[in-house]
Amino acid sequence: MAEKTALLICEALTDEIAGRTPPHVEVHAIEMGLHDYPKKLNQELQNAINKLEQDDRYEIILLGFGLCSEGVVGLQASRAKLVVPRTDDCIAILLGSMKAYREQFQKAPGTYYYTKKNIDKAWGPLAMFLGQHEWTKKYDSETAQWVAREMIKNYTRIAFINTSMLDLGAYEEHARRAAGVFGLQYELLSGTTSLLESLLHGPWDERFVVAEAGQRISRSMF
Repeated sequence: MAEKTALLICEALTDEIAGRTPPHVEVHAIEMGLHDYPKKLNQELQNAINKLEQDDRYEIILLGFGLCSEGVVGLQASRAKLVVPRTDDCIAILLGSMKAYREQFQKAPGTYYYTKKNIDKAWGPLAMFLGQHEWTKKYDSETAQWVAREMIKNYTRIAFINTSMLDLGAYEEHARRAAGVFGLQYELLSGTTSLLESLLHGPWDERFVVAEAGQRISRSMF
């Protein structure tokens, strides 16, 4: 792998790369809230790529994202190679592959996935129910609870993805509590950092989209 490498990674995945990033890879976190606005995410990523290329420092730019509602479609670097996991989103990355994600979808298509980061950031239905989420802070408790129930009403399961944390503690308790509040099934899933580690270290096989310098990332690549 080239010595001059940058990683643009969703904030949702930064805990999983802690201590795993090679010294030659410079990390730039992108706000996870942009997932709700794919066009803004796309523009933010393209701006970040353009900024990295201004001083001709980087030969490779890694993207710690999935397709993310087509938020990566159209991205292009003029001189650097772009590498992105061939997944739909960060959930598939944390589960290790699209195959693992599809298996979970077949098992319980109506699943809301909790991760360490979205609990830390006060995201998800329980935070909404309690008026802690940014969307419901402005509401009274009755309205916040209504918004949360509307958000979760089509789900049947809440699953917490454990990527080998030493102490699940309050995180799993939060996810279990959410399942209880909304009357949903709860499950603890074993996650993995293997796909992120391969993104950082290679090899970039069929699990990754690789766009050469000047080539735009297209939907068909996924």
